Amino acid sequence: MNFIAREAELKILDKQYNSKSSSFVAVYGRRRVGKTELIDYFIQTKNCPSFRVTGAYDTTLKSHLDNFANKLSLTFGCEKYDFDSWDEAFFLLQKNILSVKLQDDCKFTIFIDELPWLAQMKNNGFKSALSLFWNDFASKRDDIFLVVCGSATSWIINHIIEDSGSLANRVTGIIHLNAFNLKETKLFLLNLGHKGLSNKTVVDYFMVLGGVAHYLKLLDPKNSFVQNIQLLFFTQNGVLRTEYNHLFRSLFKNHKVHETIVKYLSTSWSGLRMVELGAKKDLQVGAVLSGALRELEESGFLVKRFKYGQSKRDTLYSLCDPFIYFFTKWVNDTALISLQQNPFYFQKIFKSQSYKSWSGFAFENICHSHILQIKYALSIGGVITSSHYWSQPTKEKEKQVAQIDILLKRDDDVINMIEC
Repeated sequence: MNFIAREAELKILDKQYNSKSSSFVAVYGRRRVGKTELIDYFIQTKNCPSFRVTGAYDTTLKSHLDNFANKLSLTFGCEKYDFDSWDEAFFLLQKNILSVKLQDDCKFTIFIDELPWLAQMKNNGFKSALSLFWNDFASKRDDIFLVVCGSATSWIINHIIEDSGSLANRVTGIIHLNAFNLKETKLFLLNLGHKGLSNKTVVDYFMVLGGVAHYLKLLDPKNSFVQNIQLLFFTQNGVLRTEYNHLFRSLFKNHKVHETIVKYLSTSWSGLRMVELGAKKDLQVGAVLSGALRELEESGFLVKRFKYGQSKRDTLYSLCDPFIYFFTKWVNDTALISLQQNPFYFQKIFKSQSYKSWSGFAFENICHSHILQIKYALSIGGVITSSHYWSQPTKEKEKQVAQIDILLKRDDDVINMIEC
């Protein structure tokens, strides 16, 4: 199977690997988006010595240290160590790297996957040990290629990329890995063996799964769109029925706030302002709400949209993750007993008028996430633009509004009004 897309990200990795000094690359992005696959593929193309360790969610420090010791033993062929701290773990990693003789144009690669889980998203000694390893050893050489990765986006940003302590300004390369766009999703599905895919079918899949690589891999090329979604979401053993419950608690320390925000935003296609969210039950305007909104935005679950010609207080927070939109609307409240009694549950949903109406809003969401592609289709790809929403209550009935789906303000003094 060919490796699809990610050309820009592979160029960044290659540039860092070929630099004349050691490199420290941070990769972050939404859960299941393909971060590990990207780095694994790149490492395989280099065919040089490497050490890899992966964090596990909700695991003890002792288990993490034992796993690190196992990886050292397997990588270097040494005896299995028994250590009690991350300082010891990184010291022994350093000691074993010193015993490796590297060929010309080859760097020793260290891949730390799901780093926030290894650090247990708190101060357990991992971050300080990592900083000592980099500052006192790796950065003093020119043959170390360190890649750290994590789905807990806000943790990676705050504690690695924008750290103000011992890791301040140490990162030499940053990759924010996004989900596939529509074009890349189609190429990925074709590469997985899906034949005769129409653009309409690709859009149908995108409205449910987005361009999330792991979700797309779960689709059976032999099945239709309706059959695949039925199997993944609307059967007792559907693989993605439990994904939503794990999505937030594995990424955010105080995940209850994030889940509450998403619950309210999922009821409003256009989005909600900060003051409207703050008035909801279990939420209030303040540092906690602002921080959670920022973390959801950094993780790719929501976007900020700005009303044309209005003040900052009119900023709308809107969900942009297709999987969340679909799950909260059609899956979240389905009872297992109903699925057991109705083996074609999704087929009825798919043919309903409610689903057609929902698809219209879901397609609008896709358009908002493909502004650049729309610009190229309009032959204005090189023009600087900003996108806005616009709505105005009508005089006749206060609850009815005039609305423009996307208002594209251009630097060449033209405004495009786009109806999705």
